[in-house]
Amino acid sequence: MKKIKFSKFNGQGNDFIIIDATAKKINLSKKIIKEMCSRNFGIGGDGLIMIKKSKNSDLRMDYYNRDGSAAEMCGNGIRCMAAFIYNKNLIRRKYLNIETPAGEKSVSIDIEKNKIKNLSVDMGTPEFKPENIPVKIKDKSDIFSYKIEIEQKIFHINCVSMGNPHCVIFLEKDTDLKSYDVARWGSKIENLNIFPRKTNVEFVKIKNRRELDVRIWERGVGETMACGTGACAAGICAMKINKDIDGRITVNLPGGKLDIIWNPVKSKIFLKGTVEHSFDGEYYL
Repeated sequence: MKKIKFSKFNGQGNDFIIIDATAKKINLSKKIIKEMCSRNFGIGGDGLIMIKKSKNSDLRMDYYNRDGSAAEMCGNGIRCMAAFIYNKNLIRRKYLNIETPAGEKSVSIDIEKNKIKNLSVDMGTPEFKPENIPVKIKDKSDIFSYKIEIEQKIFHINCVSMGNPHCVIFLEKDTDLKSYDVARWGSKIENLNIFPRKTNVEFVKIKNRRELDVRIWERGVGETMACGTGACAAGICAMKINKDIDGRITVNLPGGKLDIIWNPVKSKIFLKGTVEHSFDGEYYL
């Protein structure tokens, strides 16, 4: 019987199984990843992160959704991975460059009294071109306030890639976000044929010029307590459609708060928040 050492971390309740594969090669099938992420029969998690060696960066992140599918990028996941790297002394440095399928990402770690206080990640430049998100809608330079109809219900979608595809929907002021049927509409939008790689879906209410309330349906996962790339997608879309929205905003999620900082000069988004180490363990295959 094989055993794999792992750690469990979460960012605002968005939880991940993290495995150090730098010392020896570890291969997990889609089936095994799905079993490990199961909250009933496995460890439980929104996703699984494999830490590997990198030729050009400090380390590499291979990220898998709860259903075992690979994803390009995960904002909360990469922050949790950086905390793991620091706490486990893989690299004892406050600045890390991590390779991902969506390109290299830089993470900075704020230390206070020898403990990690916050982690910030340079999420890069948002992508609005439909073919690069990807979204299969012709003759459009971007997809903003684009009307679609599902089961006689109208949605105005706003699409962006943060290394992975996102579809942001702003709800009316009188909509109760807490009771909104995220599971029903999120799953339907995720699987629309206009999204060839499926999509993450953000349901957003603008609270004021500095705050958003957001619930997120993650591709290949379902609704999660938080999502870093989703918070960034919601933030940048809010700034793009509403000029009164501040360049630094707080995104309120069911699991906690994330700060989004937009640097228009460098055209980059930064994601900042806390991370928690839940526990360590061994999983038997």
